[in-house]
Amino acid sequence: MHFRLLSAFILPLALLSAVSCNTPKLPDNVSGLLVELDGYVSSRPLYETRKKGQIDALRRLMNTSSDARRKLDLSRELADEYFAYNFDSTQFYLKKCMDMAQALGDEEQYYSASLELGHLYAKAGHFMEAYNRLYEQTDEESLPESLRADYLFDLFDFSRDLAGNSGMVERLSIPDRDVYRDELYSLLPPESDTYMRVRLDDYVSSGRLESADSLARLLVARTDPNTHPYAIYAFEISEIAYHKGLWDEQMYWLIKSAECDIINSVKDYASLTMVAQNLVNYDVDRSFRYLRIAQEDALAYNAKLRPWQISQFFMGIEDAYSHRRDSSRMASVWASILLAVLVLILSLLAISLINRSRKLSRTRALLEENNIKLGVANGALNDLNARLSRADKIKEDYIVGFLNKLSEQIAGQRAEDNRVRKLLKQGKSAELLRELDLSTRSEKSLKEYYRTFDTTFLGLYPGYVEQFNALLKPEARFSPKEGTLTTELRIFALIRLGIDDSRQIASFLHYSLSTIYNYKVSVKNACLGDRDSFEERVKMIGK
Repeated sequence: MHFRLLSAFILPLALLSAVSCNTPKLPDNVSGLLVELDGYVSSRPLYETRKKGQIDALRRLMNTSSDARRKLDLSRELADEYFAYNFDSTQFYLKKCMDMAQALGDEEQYYSASLELGHLYAKAGHFMEAYNRLYEQTDEESLPESLRADYLFDLFDFSRDLAGNSGMVERLSIPDRDVYRDELYSLLPPESDTYMRVRLDDYVSSGRLESADSLARLLVARTDPNTHPYAIYAFEISEIAYHKGLWDEQMYWLIKSAECDIINSVKDYASLTMVAQNLVNYDVDRSFRYLRIAQEDALAYNAKLRPWQISQFFMGIEDAYSHRRDSSRMASVWASILLAVLVLILSLLAISLINRSRKLSRTRALLEENNIKLGVANGALNDLNARLSRADKIKEDYIVGFLNKLSEQIAGQRAEDNRVRKLLKQGKSAELLRELDLSTRSEKSLKEYYRTFDTTFLGLYPGYVEQFNALLKPEARFSPKEGTLTTELRIFALIRLGIDDSRQIASFLHYSLSTIYNYKVSVKNACLGDRDSFEERVKMIGK
């Protein structure tokens, strides 16, 4: 009787939770890294203020300097500061450098700024402008020898960027980057970062991923983790991990790259966008938040390529939200079905109680007719009637409690659906994001679920903890807070109810199968007597 009543309350609630919580779980190490990344994201305004302070200081120095050579050097420093921060300002200062170098008759500085401008165009997705600057407006024969390696690397990098973005409007025919690779090997010092980057690309292109991974990690190891090159090299390792099928490692290096981009106030980046894309199926709210930040930065940078790339991912976010709405509707359907099943079960219980009451009445009448130990019989009957009344009261309390909880959950889900739908229709995605950030509903629901389970079970088996401890060695016994159970006690409480399948227990308690197995083994190892018969002894508690 107790078992059937408790099952009628717990099983539908557990099944409803299983329907509602079908999102894949992130690995623990990735979850910890994302919490760390959130800290960096929240500190973005501080890094932005520091970046603007550095730029303003350089501007003041340039504006107050009267030396033309000094102004040229400061303009180039400003262009370098702006390079990954703002496209328009970088272009402005590089052109300013070209004008000042031409006025000073400094051919090397002129060509250096011109090549950097072509490199900027390529990185920002202005491929036609990059082609004109690097191919049409640059005479390789006129370049100073000191810039030859820089020029070839810019052509190499341009070819690689163009090959990786074939979906753009421009259709340019330029040599493959392999054409420049051998010549760069002969011009660059083998220990230089540029040489290693060319070699790294060679390894990845030819499928030598282990060699590529070793070389990329060497670059990371000798680079200051607070500089922009570190973010670039970390991203290269994440790409290698992707090709090797190592999702956790890819996420680790993408997150490290994104953190470094935030520290340096980089606006033109790919790492945070890729983190968002990889999280769509795990945490759509966080994915949407990261993608919004990446889109805002890309628009602030004002390049041609990056906003177009990021916009492709928003369709995946929309699909994920649609899937979640469909899941919520399905959960409501299941809730209605389970409610009907619960009503049927409770009706059967009521019939059973009525039949038992009739049998007790007949027994009492028979005892009265035979006049056998009337005092004892009356006492027994009173006790049985009291127990029956308590059972009726428990039944009524659990029916009302469960119906209230189920009604509140369905009402809450409907309200949330309507709220999300209204905000999306109104375009208030930022407000939706703030609300989602503050949501701790799933954690609260799980805590309430455990609290209800503990209270219900202990109400039916008040001596469970003491009797369970009697099966264990003294040093292994449990001392939970009053009215609560530990995880181990909950696992064996379900076994006491006849639910001894570890997968079903893991589903009811929202733990992994390996966690359930480890807890069971740990408790059995500490039991008194034969460990193989421990579960059967647990099932006898309260009988």
